[in-house]
Amino acid sequence: MYLTMLGTGNGFTPGLMDSNALLEEGGFQTLIDCGTTAWERLERLGLSRESIDTIFITHIHFDHAGGLESIALYSKYVSHKRVKLIVPKPVRQLLWDGYLSGGLTSPDGHCLEDYFDVTAPEEGEVFQLCGGVNAEWFPTQHVEGKFSCGLLFGGRFVYTSDMRQNLPLMRALVERGADLIFHDCQMENASVHCAYSEVLSYPPEILNRLCLIHHGRLVPPSGDGPMFAVQHRRMNLSAWPDRGKDIEQDPLVLQTITHMKELQKNEHTGHDWLHTQRVYREALSLARVSPVPVDRQTVALAALLHDIADWKFHGGDEEAGPQAAGRWLEACGADREQIRHIQQIIRDLSFKGIGERKRMSTPEGEIVQDADRLDALGAIGIARAFATGSSLGNLIFDPELPPRDNLRSEEYKDHSVRSTSVNHFYEKLLHIRELMNTPQAKARALSRHRFMVAYLQELYGECGVSGGTHQRLLEQYML
Repeated sequence: MYLTMLGTGNGFTPGLMDSNALLEEGGFQTLIDCGTTAWERLERLGLSRESIDTIFITHIHFDHAGGLESIALYSKYVSHKRVKLIVPKPVRQLLWDGYLSGGLTSPDGHCLEDYFDVTAPEEGEVFQLCGGVNAEWFPTQHVEGKFSCGLLFGGRFVYTSDMRQNLPLMRALVERGADLIFHDCQMENASVHCAYSEVLSYPPEILNRLCLIHHGRLVPPSGDGPMFAVQHRRMNLSAWPDRGKDIEQDPLVLQTITHMKELQKNEHTGHDWLHTQRVYREALSLARVSPVPVDRQTVALAALLHDIADWKFHGGDEEAGPQAAGRWLEACGADREQIRHIQQIIRDLSFKGIGERKRMSTPEGEIVQDADRLDALGAIGIARAFATGSSLGNLIFDPELPPRDNLRSEEYKDHSVRSTSVNHFYEKLLHIRELMNTPQAKARALSRHRFMVAYLQELYGECGVSGGTHQRLLEQYML
């Protein structure tokens, strides 16, 4: 993955051009902002309008969106290639009504979709840039009362575009795993941009991740400060050091991985090492994009240990898991406060009936719970449901045995009651989408939920069940 700054100035710095960027991955190109000078800059690189696959707009100023009218007309009447345009949902309609409609309204075009393949993601929603690069936007402070946003992409790269100094935001992005932050910077003081003097006030853990853009002509001599983006220099982001991998090389995390692989090697209930591994990886993925700071070591350890002694297979003892995790972490010399935190996550993590909903008390707990619940959805969730049901002696499906509704904890835990694996969908799995904590997990849960609904419809058709209780109940879960 490569990023090239097409300009390092603004609309008032001739020669340095607008501070727009070109992102390349897998033979595809994305423009991050499309100012009035974008196309001239692309030609300097041997590219054309037809080279661009995707455009993302951070805000509506001429040096960031002034080139859209040109590409719209070129695409419609010359290349006949509809470029994918990604614009944050809060400004999608304003982009047309307040900016482009005057020049583009014609017998051939009455809305943005007449010219572009438009995607308008909400805050926290994960979407794809060129080459399958995952991204999401976050709000920034720029001009009072006017929308602006930055972009987190590839899990660990940030592009702020225009913004004022914002220390809490920078800290949150670093906590989410940001390794390289392309940060707004004006050398002179400016009320709606971050000044160089303000950049230097950031703490070292932020400062050493910055690459300054929008800096114009006045660049101080190179030294110990942050680096400055160079116009037209192609940066290889794939080779950039991944600080987010540090936690995966943590000695305690590695010890715990070895321990759980051995402990779960003969597990066959759907709570095996592969399940633990998926939850661990999903939890770290959610931690990297968390909108609030999280302790990634705690996330990793809680994810790895969450099924160390599942109450379902330990006589209903809900303390079996926290105690086993505590013994292991104490033996490894872990911090006592962290041990208590992980134990509480494990204690509160498990689903105990739709009639008893308890929110996690920390963002680390929310992430691990979401990761665990995501693994109960979709294709893998279906496979695990039948594996667990078989281990408990349940039938696959009995149309004469209706699912129980709104179970309390003791009812849910009572495995002496005759049930089926399909009933488990109604008693738990079809409710999980509503129980997600984080925006990213909610988005990922939606498609998996729809897959399960489609599976049940197919199952009932193959079983020759038409209009029964299960089928009628399924209608309320269709999205």
